[in-house]
Amino acid sequence: MGKALFIINRYYSLIATIVINNYALFGTLNEAVSFRYFHWEGVGGLITCIVTETILLMRLYAMYALDKRILSLMLVGFVLSIASQGAVVGVASKNVTAYKDTETLLCVPLLPTFSYSFWIPRLAFETVLCILALIRGFQLHKDEIGETDWSGNDLMRILIRDSIGYYIVMFAIYLMCLVVWITNIDLAGISFGISVAFLCVSGNRFILTIRKATYSKRDQLSTSMARGVEADLLYAPSVE
Repeated sequence: MGKALFIINRYYSLIATIVINNYALFGTLNEAVSFRYFHWEGVGGLITCIVTETILLMRLYAMYALDKRILSLMLVGFVLSIASQGAVVGVASKNVTAYKDTETLLCVPLLPTFSYSFWIPRLAFETVLCILALIRGFQLHKDEIGETDWSGNDLMRILIRDSIGYYIVMFAIYLMCLVVWITNIDLAGISFGISVAFLCVSGNRFILTIRKATYSKRDQLSTSMARGVEADLLYAPSVE
């Protein structure tokens, strides 16, 4: 499943990011096609969000040692967040209007004033996930103080570090999008494209970082075993 999520996040999200951030290339599209593009933009961004959030949920589930209670809590929050965002996209798509800019020849969307609420469920859910990561990090710190053996738990530290770092970056991006959509809805397309781009990069980084750490640990174990075998052969008693 991890490979499938990586491929979807890397290639679909990459294509979506390129198209969304280069809409100026399609300035000659007629009104009907432009409306289809606006609808796809909202749905495509939501798909990118679902894929990246799924990767993050899998990481947190692993951090909590496959605790079913944590999984249930995250799934409920995830479904509520995506359903709320999907409802906003669906209602906004039915009420969106557009006009043709005479200077750029772009078909510019005019989103309903309530469209900013799209970012509120995402901000709330990301806060919950960050709190879970912080709790797990605090538990790890307590175990280290209590002299519990965490010497081989570098992977856990990477999971916690990346989860908290992701939250800080994406919270700032989502908050920026929320403020922009409230104060100047005409810049909605720009801020939305930025958020999709950061989601794409973050999701890929999550998987590649874990892969690198896993293979690095495997190489260290292989080297350690090889040295142990070499030492055994070197100091083994000779048989005459």
